[in-house]
Amino acid sequence: MRLAAIIKAEAMENVLTCYPMAGTIDGRSGDHILLAPPYIIEDIHIDELAPKLKISISRALAS
Repeated sequence: MRLAAIIKAEAMENVLTCYPMAGTIDGRSGDHILLAPPYIIEDIHIDELAPKLKISISRALAS
């Protein structure tokens, strides 16, 4: 389905960077995304990141 790539595209529209990955299940099947916030992330940044990620996933699943 390339769901991770679709989520990344939606995330970029929401000014959120994530890294789409595939092969989670067996090296070929399955999708996941990687978020890489800095170790110094603060609550205010998480409060911004989480809603953007939720919107991005919701839009990707709806498409």
